Amino acid sequence: MGRRCNPMLIKSALTYEICEAAQVLGVTPGTIRNWIKDGLPIMSERKPYLILGDAIKTYLRAKRRVSKRPLEANELFCPSCKSGRHPLSRGMTSTLIASGSHLFKGTCSACGSGCSRIVAARDFDAFAATFRFAKGASGDP
Repeated sequence: MGRRCNPMLIKSALTYEICEAAQVLGVTPGTIRNWIKDGLPIMSERKPYLILGDAIKTYLRAKRRVSKRPLEANELFCPSCKSGRHPLSRGMTSTLIASGSHLFKGTCSACGSGCSRIVAARDFDAFAATFRFAKGASGDP
């Protein structure tokens, strides 16, 4: 799986040639051409083809939105399964991380590997009530 391109690198008011857009985003010109085939709008009246900066930003944000996998309230993300899974009934642990958020860790019920989820401090109580914590786990916000 490739890395995601940052739409903030593109200036909305500018137009880009395929090679310029590729250079700014750190991808190959072939990638930009694939995006054009996939639906990225271009100005094709004459060559070289130009792409509006705003069109690139909109396209990248739409692709990112489609790739999101929202989790249910009682799920953790399992990187092995690449989806949200319920943790095993053995319980979970919660660790306070630097940003004030909490890191929930558990074991995937489908494959047995580790799964996790970061929860904002404001949502901690709701998630703590949903999940059962292992003994000795940090359960205080």
